[in-house]
Amino acid sequence: MTEILVTDVLVIGEGCAGLSAALAATEEGCDVILLGDGRAPATAISTGFLTYAAHEGFTRDQLFHAMAEVTGKGLCDPLLLRRLVDDGPKEMSEAFAAYRIPVDRAERGVRVRRAVGKTGRDLLSGFGSEYQERESVEDMTGLMMEFSSTHGTALYAQLRKAVKASPQIRRLRGSALVLEPDATAVGALVGGKPVTVAARAIVLATGGLQGLYEFTDTPETLTGDGHGMAAEAGAKLVDMEFIQFYPLAVREDGIPPIFLYPDFPKLSTLVNDRGENLLRKHLGEASQYLADLHNWDQLSALIQAEIVEGRYVFVDFRKTKPADWAPDSLTATFLSKFIPDFRERPVQVAPSSHYTIGGLKVDVDGRTSLPKVYAAGETAGGVHGACRHGGTALVEAITFGRIAGRHAAQSLNGDAPRTIASLLPPERKAGALARVAEAMTKLRHANQMALGPIRDRARLEDAGTRLAALREEVRGFGWSDYGEMQQVLRVERGIMLSDCLRQAMLRRTESRGTHARSDFPQTSDDWLKKQVVRVVAGKPVFTDAPLQVREPPHGPLASINQRQVQKKRS
Repeated sequence: MTEILVTDVLVIGEGCAGLSAALAATEEGCDVILLGDGRAPATAISTGFLTYAAHEGFTRDQLFHAMAEVTGKGLCDPLLLRRLVDDGPKEMSEAFAAYRIPVDRAERGVRVRRAVGKTGRDLLSGFGSEYQERESVEDMTGLMMEFSSTHGTALYAQLRKAVKASPQIRRLRGSALVLEPDATAVGALVGGKPVTVAARAIVLATGGLQGLYEFTDTPETLTGDGHGMAAEAGAKLVDMEFIQFYPLAVREDGIPPIFLYPDFPKLSTLVNDRGENLLRKHLGEASQYLADLHNWDQLSALIQAEIVEGRYVFVDFRKTKPADWAPDSLTATFLSKFIPDFRERPVQVAPSSHYTIGGLKVDVDGRTSLPKVYAAGETAGGVHGACRHGGTALVEAITFGRIAGRHAAQSLNGDAPRTIASLLPPERKAGALARVAEAMTKLRHANQMALGPIRDRARLEDAGTRLAALREEVRGFGWSDYGEMQQVLRVERGIMLSDCLRQAMLRRTESRGTHARSDFPQTSDDWLKKQVVRVVAGKPVFTDAPLQVREPPHGPLASINQRQVQKKRS
């Protein structure tokens, strides 16, 4: 008989969205199970910078307009964005006070105060064995835990302290694998054993999809566990064609994917393996130095265009002098440790998957299309439109994490559903040897080359063929225990979600924000709409959804409203 755990609110995921949701639910008097698999979230290695309308000289309406039009390219969900802009300052200030998060004023917002002189592992000591034993620094998470605490590590540590101090939060080490359709119950593995967690409401906060790419500056474990579980239960997804890439991440053998902060000197240039200055090549003679280009989406597409043609790309610091570098330059700090001669030779770089803009479709309270199931952070989509405004990732995660946790606690089902039957697939399945690592490598490579910062029909269609073949291969895998079953299920869902991304990218025949099509380089007002997708019988089914406009005619959404009216008249 499967063990049943009962709670008021189940929160799945331990980044700042999940931690904030769990804490907010307890503040409403609820008992919470916080289910996390022990793998470090993106919060732990973030920059800890928070942009929101809480500083002088920048009004909320100005921020709204900047996010809606300038960054989001007209595709932000206006209701979600208005909730974020209006409630963000209050939610953030309350979180800072309640959880004793130290912050310093910064340009356009605040930054969590870093614990200088401590490693990430030092800062997170006492929270669990996952941060005490790590043999290598093969990815960005390992780098931060081993080498340095970040501002984000300090934020994460404070939220973890608050969770640890709460008697109403029961933290479990495990993974949710199956979400029961039309019920607030999940099948999970806790300590390697199958359990059913029966709740009266669920908050999904499992992070983004960046780990479905070959090259990411976030934890490679972000493979869309929450997205896949909810999609299989019938939840709607939105804006899946929009993935944000950071253009300048180190890509050299044996070096973690450090992304280069824009704190390098002006004389830094971008070149390919032919020695060509890429800004001059693609943008004209007036552009020469990296400091001349501030559009990261354009830079990502430019670099990827070289890579898909078989060329390598480098940042060249050889014209810079030691005195040109700021004493606290993060780029210099990291490069000095791993590439000591970085001022003497070019450093190879590539765009890294950085942030998932699309996700589960939610309303202003974080409710998904499934009853009593909420989503927050990178698991939810819609608020950022075609591109995320810099510095808003943590603000969104904490703000909507708190909103979702609070609303879930205030809107509980009458009773937690109970079943004696396991919700998980069988412990054993006959089939081919499960070459999971090999299958995930194939998936990530296909996504990196076709679903990356630059796209076209030929590559997207070729990726469709590759995904279909990989799907058939993985369906034939067998497993001998629950651990293998979990790995196979993760790859299967990774393929399913990748196809959602691929088809959304193929359907949107324009370039907008983070979505760049080399065969459709212009923006089209015909695509001033969102794509909503549901997975039916394992296949993505798309519908187009017009933007909701709920602003006064002369407010920040006036220009969007006018374009839609003009389009209807034409």
